[in-house]
Amino acid sequence: MKFKLDENTPWILKKVIEEIEEHQVDSVYHENITGIDDKSLNQICFKENRILITLDYDFANINDNFYGIIILRPKGQGKNAVKSLFKEFMESFKLNKVIGKILIVEINQIRIRKDILNE
Repeated sequence: MKFKLDENTPWILKKVIEEIEEHQVDSVYHENITGIDDKSLNQICFKENRILITLDYDFANINDNFYGIIILRPKGQGKNAVKSLFKEFMESFKLNKVIGKILIVEINQIRIRKDILNE
């Protein structure tokens, strides 16, 4: 599977994701597209069949086509808080189940905001 880390998401998640299975992880920062608007970023992810991982809650209300979006809502914004939350998420949710969904991941809770496969 392919993932894209938003500019607000720590690069350490690449290692966390790749430790579980063989996945491809890119980032907005490493592709030099920081500052891109949400709609354009979503379109890029959709065209590339990439699941977007972000801390930006604005993606919860996206009305365009999307491939899959994981919105992380940790208690703190530090990279360790984000990493810990993402690891907890991966232990309880299979990454291949994210396709076609917008997930809001909080401590001890995963909410499915949108599921285009079951609408």
